[in-house]
Amino acid sequence: MIAELTIENFVLIERLTVEFCRGLNIFTGETGAGKSILIDALRFCLGERLQGTQVRDPARPCIVEAVFDPVDEQLRKLPIFSEYIQDSEPVLIINRTYLPDGRSRNKINGLTVTVSRLKEVGNHLIDFHGPHEHQMLFSEDSHIAILDRLCVPDGVRKDYAQRYDGYLQLEKELKELRALADNREREEDMLRYQLKELEQVPLDTAEYEELLQEHRRVNNAEKLYECVSRMIDVLENGEAGITDAVGRAFVSMKTLNDIDEATAGFADILMRIQEDSSELLSALRNYLDGLSFQPDEANEINGRYDIYYEILRKYGPTLEDARKFSEEAGQRYALLVNLEHNDTQLQDKIKLALKELKQSAGKITVKRKKTAGDLNQTIEKELRELGIRQVRFDCRIEKTEINRNGQDKVIFYISPNAGEDLKPLQEIISSGEASRVMLALKKALTKVDPIPVLIFDEIDAQIGGRLGTVTGRKLKELSQDRQVILITHLPQIASFGDDHFKVSKKVSDNRTVVELACLNRDGRIEELAKMMSGEEETRTAVKHAREMLARAKE
Repeated sequence: MIAELTIENFVLIERLTVEFCRGLNIFTGETGAGKSILIDALRFCLGERLQGTQVRDPARPCIVEAVFDPVDEQLRKLPIFSEYIQDSEPVLIINRTYLPDGRSRNKINGLTVTVSRLKEVGNHLIDFHGPHEHQMLFSEDSHIAILDRLCVPDGVRKDYAQRYDGYLQLEKELKELRALADNREREEDMLRYQLKELEQVPLDTAEYEELLQEHRRVNNAEKLYECVSRMIDVLENGEAGITDAVGRAFVSMKTLNDIDEATAGFADILMRIQEDSSELLSALRNYLDGLSFQPDEANEINGRYDIYYEILRKYGPTLEDARKFSEEAGQRYALLVNLEHNDTQLQDKIKLALKELKQSAGKITVKRKKTAGDLNQTIEKELRELGIRQVRFDCRIEKTEINRNGQDKVIFYISPNAGEDLKPLQEIISSGEASRVMLALKKALTKVDPIPVLIFDEIDAQIGGRLGTVTGRKLKELSQDRQVILITHLPQIASFGDDHFKVSKKVSDNRTVVELACLNRDGRIEELAKMMSGEEETRTAVKHAREMLARAKE
């Protein structure tokens, strides 16, 4: 349940805290007093977008905080709540702050979350019902959703949805496959040419890198020959060459070592120089011998290089890109070549998928038909208690083409008056009847709907005083299993509240602010009397208010 709501700098509210009771919480006040502001603030706290005009002072943060304590055990088991709640402390604190710079901060038990996560959590905590939500009754799409909440478990619905998505994917693949047939011959020729071009050389990175080295050598052979020849000349050019110079240095080195033993290591270094120069000279001669390219060999290397160049220009820029293109082109070519075979295979898969899908849909239809009868009885019972004495209600299930919801079309039919034929709900229902049908559905869904808080914003629209009493009693019954928060203009409904809050406006420092008061018994009698007779309390109104409160307790 929602235990506490704190609102700061929101519309006409400077700062306000509301503590709710577990049962039926009633909010009353004159039209325009600001009752709906509380609901708007709670919607903002749970992820709804904030309008700029809803911030009272743009220079200060707008803050709304809702405390849910305790969070029901059934909700705590859901994965979405496990990261925020511990069994030892089943409390959820949701805080949303709108900053002057236009940014917002969203926190659940101190952890920063996204707006989408805020909405997801909020959808499990509170079910809002205002004048606009009644419109869902007029949408046939909502009828099947309402029925399924009573009889189709989430796991069954998810399994069917996955099967349906798989079926659609197969249909899409078949459609795309048949679209290929229109340009099949032309595309086959193009792919065949491209694949042949790509198969001229291995698309292997190591082999390509080796070719690049060979290409550089063969196209720079003359320059390489000159460089190597000069180095060989430097190493072995008679007395001017390094090799002879190093050999002559050994005479002086021997004299040096004989005189000073500390120079013995110098001889080792000189020896290594002689060995390295000899090794280098040998390597250079071997390299020089290998620089002679035959014309055919050079042409072959340049030819392969040109092929790679064209491939990378068309299918690159990298060899990896060319490999990827080759793989995809090969797969598509195989698809085109085997078009008829693939078409037959896909048709067989589609037939099997459709058969399994219809079997799954059929099981769901059985559940719906069984539950529809129970729903008819429940709704008729609730509506009769709500004053529609001669009502007949029928949840009709009609077979339709297979779709995301199965193979059924669900339409609510109603006849509110004796002697009238059943007709679709949206064709004949009045706004007052819509409120009562919505309330009856909420009562019917109580056992399967885990949402702990129901908020009704003026569900009493178009309901007269006599029906207010039965509606109030029904709301009271509903609050035995759920926390109910209700904005009402009817004293008959207000009399059933466990807690009764009066919303009013006053002017403070030349600015209008909303105030909230939780009424005691005398305050409630006074408020109910005013709701019946206007601002002037009459003895009769006060007497009726006392009697109304007493009857509500019976």
